[in-house]
This record gives sequence, C-alpha cells and structure tokens, in this order.
Amino acid sequence: MFKEVAPNIHFLFDYQSSNVVVFVTEEGVLVIDTRQHPREGQDVLDRIKKITDKPVKWVINSHFHGDHHFGNLPFKTAGATFVAHVDTARLMQQVWDKEFARRQNYFRSRNLDSNEVKLILPDVTFDKSLNLRLGGKEVRLLYFGTGQNPGDTFVLFPEQRILFTPGAFGTRSMPNMAFTSSVDNWIKMLREVAAMDVALILPAHGDVAKGSDVAELADFLADEHATVKDAIANGVTLDQALKTVTLDKYKDWRNYGRREQEIRSLYELIQTGKRSYFD
Repeated sequence: MFKEVAPNIHFLFDYQSSNVVVFVTEEGVLVIDTRQHPREGQDVLDRIKKITDKPVKWVINSHFHGDHHFGNLPFKTAGATFVAHVDTARLMQQVWDKEFARRQNYFRSRNLDSNEVKLILPDVTFDKSLNLRLGGKEVRLLYFGTGQNPGDTFVLFPEQRILFTPGAFGTRSMPNMAFTSSVDNWIKMLREVAAMDVALILPAHGDVAKGSDVAELADFLADEHATVKDAIANGVTLDQALKTVTLDKYKDWRNYGRREQEIRSLYELIQTGKRSYFD
C-alpha cells in the first residue's frame, strides 16, 4: 500500500514489480510510473482515490521498460497528460514487441490478460529538463544522459528535497546491463545524484534509500565494469568469464542470479559498442 514519505508525497513499494510515486496538490495529482498492466494501473488509481478526490493531471513514465508504462491505459481514460523524455517516447515504440514479449511470464503468473495492454505514448516530451507546476507546487524532470537506459528520467520535488530515480538505481541490486550504451556515463550520473542535496531517494525498484546507497551502486558498477574489461583485455573468452568472473562479494545483493546475463551484456557492449536489444 502507499506510504506517505513526506507531506503529500506517497510511495508504493512492490518488491516483486515496480514502484509508483504520487504527488497530491490542491489542483490535482502527479503520478510517476503506472506499473506493468492496465489492471495494475487501475489498482493504482483506486488507491489514489482513497488518498484524495483530486484528479490525476500528470503521469510521468520514467523510462521505456514495460513494467513502468504498460499500466498507462486507465490513466489515459481518466484524462491524464503523459510526459516522458524524447528517447523514452522513441523506445516505447521501437522495442514495444520485445518489451511485450518479456512481460508474458509476469502476466501469466498473475493471471493478467496480455491482450488488455495497449501502447499509450506521451503527450509531452522533453530533452534536458522540464519544470511542471501543479497546485502552486514545482516538480522538476531531469535528464543526465544515458544511464541504464537512454531516456532515464529523474524527478525532483525541490520543496521536500526528494528525488525519484528510474531503473538506473536500486539499493544493493544488480541492475540489468542489456540497455546501457555507456557504463562510464551511468557511473558519472550516479555519482552526481549521490552528491545532490536531497533527503530521500525514491527508486523505481527497491525501497526508500539515501545518497550513500546511490554511491554504493556507482562503486559496484565501476568494479563490475573494470573486472569485465580486464578479463577481455587478458584474452578471457565469454565462456571462460561466465565461469571465472563470479563477483562473489556481491552474492548477497538482489538479482545476483542474473550475473551471467550481466557478463554477457558487458561483453557485447565492450567488444561491439552496440546493444542488440535495440536492433
């Protein structure tokens, strides 16, 4: 259920899926991400109605992964205006089929009809930053360049000193490396975020965090990246790396089970400079 982490800012944490942030003002409501199926999106709307009778005015989709925008349809029906980075809007269309395919197991596990999912694109896009005002309150959308994904959108609530982070950050969780075009920029971005003067971090995955948690993930990415680069420089084949690059010090982190997938993804990026997911 939603918990109020600051006056009028509510956070829905789902360990098995994706999170939602709701900002309530006198004029209406702003929502960040809508989960990964229209029924889940409707569930979020129903929960919001228990918090306020104000309408949802804005929906921000933080990045192109389907678990953050496949729930858009009920919000569209309710009359919300959708906002996303230009790269997110582009990729929502470009890799729709792949995102739809990789959500099927989740749909089946929760008895959700995949045919109900529809592509709802943003009404408003931005490039570097965008300031929204709602009920006399300011919300800032920030883009620091590609992180985990092109289009990774951070959302700052300056009055409350709270920052929403997209999939580029999760506390002690090995992130999916299949989409980034620059691990170096991702690390740089996380270090900048860790140094920001904010009181709380609300991630797209994982529970409420703080700046030191972001710095810890940056250190992990730097370690993982350097380890794999060294293996490649030393002539270690991918098959050998899958057996020898264990990253044991992180075995207690969430998603450590995707270690082999991460190594494959980094080998692809370092050796080819490309991301096959976007082909």
